[in-house]
Amino acid sequence: MMIGKVYHSLASGLSFSKRWATRSWRLVLLLGGVGLVSLVPESAGWSAGCVCLGLMMQLAALLSGRHPGWFVFVPVVGVLGWYAPALSRVCDQLAIYGLMLWGMLWLFVRSLRREQVPLVTRLAGAVHGTPLRADVQRYTVGVTWAWSIFFTLALLAPLMLWLWAPHERAWRWPLEGGTGLAAVVFFAVEMIIRRLVIRHYDHSTLKQNFMAGRAVFMRKDLK
Repeated sequence: MMIGKVYHSLASGLSFSKRWATRSWRLVLLLGGVGLVSLVPESAGWSAGCVCLGLMMQLAALLSGRHPGWFVFVPVVGVLGWYAPALSRVCDQLAIYGLMLWGMLWLFVRSLRREQVPLVTRLAGAVHGTPLRADVQRYTVGVTWAWSIFFTLALLAPLMLWLWAPHERAWRWPLEGGTGLAAVVFFAVEMIIRRLVIRHYDHSTLKQNFMAGRAVFMRKDLK
């Protein structure tokens, strides 16, 4: 009986280790491909080769574990990266930017449906426990809406800047760190407003916010 328990524990641990190793390998491959495409200067003589290799690495990481037939597209994007590196770089940056923001927007908007608990309310509940105080619950619902609007505007920002900004490269500012900086400022301002609106309350620290986010985002029902 004891041997059986030990065996099953080791087997489950080994299975988890294999899954973790596979995910880590895919993440390293994906981030390496993003770095090759985004960080290599366009003026470099070997930039086309880096874009070509980077695009293939990204697609291979995304297709890992899927039907082998999908991998026929890996050399296709490699050829596009080699012969049109500038266009491929822009398309790659737009795709990554759009997918990341769409994923965040979907998490927040999905949680606002009638049968769901708003995402920021979940985060607050993970720190302070449930049920939350009535004013805290109303505030967290409002913040969930605010972040949903933020990600919507951020997702549309490159297009709006391309259409109306006087500077011809202004549409690339969100892709080159502008949205990340805006998110940090938004979060900092919201923390100040939170303390002004919600009085006589044990507000969470940055570490508690991080731990709560990790606990909530790792839940299967958010995937």
